[in-house]
Amino acid sequence: MTTPLSTPAVVGTESAQRVELSLAADAQMLFLARMTAAAVASRANFAYDQVEDLRLATDELCIRLMSENDGGGRIALVFGWDDEGTLDVTGTLTPDGSLSGNGHRPPAAVTEPSDELSERILDALVDDHGGETIGDVHRAWLRIRRHELAG
Repeated sequence: MTTPLSTPAVVGTESAQRVELSLAADAQMLFLARMTAAAVASRANFAYDQVEDLRLATDELCIRLMSENDGGGRIALVFGWDDEGTLDVTGTLTPDGSLSGNGHRPPAAVTEPSDELSERILDALVDDHGGETIGDVHRAWLRIRRHELAG
């Protein structure tokens, strides 16, 4: 399901939830991705520090996708989380704006990122991440697990 610009759609069941966001592949639009990431992490009961980690990691994921493109296109972000505290974000960039596939699961084939700094940033912020390119479609994903607070 592709949603209009800046209108996240929440689709969920009792054990898993999903938010989808489609936006222009433009650095000026990244605030929408960051805001959505923070809202999703808060809704999934992540602690403040992890909300901020996911917000920054989502920004980095979008920047990584946009660096693979010569301009234009759209980024589709899918945020999916479950009651066990795992949150996945998959971003798909298509140059022509056509968004295909459900994007919720991390891709099977993972390629090494081209930017070592981006790799280090994501290593510090999330539990797992990767990406792939098939034709002119670029996909990147990340996974973060909720830390249980000491009581």
